[in-house]
Amino acid sequence: MIRLATINDAAALTQLRMALFVEGGELGSADDDPELARQTADAFAHSLTQQEMLHWVCERQGRVVAAASLALLTRLPYPGNGAGREGYLHNVYVQPVYRRRGIARSLVQTILHHASMLELGRVWMHASPMGAQLYRELGFAPNGHYLDWSAQVPS
Repeated sequence: MIRLATINDAAALTQLRMALFVEGGELGSADDDPELARQTADAFAHSLTQQEMLHWVCERQGRVVAAASLALLTRLPYPGNGAGREGYLHNVYVQPVYRRRGIARSLVQTILHHASMLELGRVWMHASPMGAQLYRELGFAPNGHYLDWSAQVPS
């Protein structure tokens, strides 16, 4: 089940993010930087109550096994995005045992649908080599050092 995260998910979101850092080679283990873990937990708690960033989780058998985040941004208007509203997709992570089951695809599709409903002019992201193909299949296109998706605003 994919759903918007709540404050009750802050600890699980923190654990998944620390696992992402370990898997990406930025930390040797999730326990290597307790200060970063505390800061991450605080950031999730803040963003989950302030709604400046939205987080989605996927549950399997009552456990959060995957997550993704969308930072909401407003920039000055620019060609193709007169409102300047956009989102930065990040923190996409699925526990290894749950991969290759379509969870990341479903998470990102859910977020892109939400981005369309919010009338975000674009969503952009930095993709890992493992995820880049999936994001291209979902409509993201290379744009310099990141991938870019232009929303189709619902009529």
